[in-house]
Amino acid sequence: MALLNQSAANGFTIIEILVALALLAAIFGLGFPVTWSFYGTYQFDSESKILVSALEQSRNAAMINRNQSAHGVFFNDDQIVVFQGSSYASRNASLDKIFPRNTLISISGPSEIVFSALSGQVSSSTYTVSYQHRSANIQANSYGGIIF
Repeated sequence: MALLNQSAANGFTIIEILVALALLAAIFGLGFPVTWSFYGTYQFDSESKILVSALEQSRNAAMINRNQSAHGVFFNDDQIVVFQGSSYASRNASLDKIFPRNTLISISGPSEIVFSALSGQVSSSTYTVSYQHRSANIQANSYGGIIF
């Protein structure tokens, strides 16, 4: 009988378990907003860098006169496409480079931009990438320079 009482005294009480769970819930509850903010900042920065990279890639291909053609960038709600041709509609679709978009991040500006072969010149365009209270402007000037 004495052995039975000793083994029962070695466990945790329900109150100890509830206090430990409440402490864990409080720690996770305080950490979640910080983690979510970090994730949003990462996604925002990543989407901005992908757009800048696509613009630079297209401009560089046009300036080296790859396949003796203009090159451009097209984006919609779910993808960014680097294409070869004088417009997205008349492009060579087999040469497309497609980058998926994060639908939480919005991009405003012209949906299509085309860099001229050899010169890299383009109509000046400004893109605004935004997510919640963050925003960044990316500009392609008439000489093909990309400013961000």
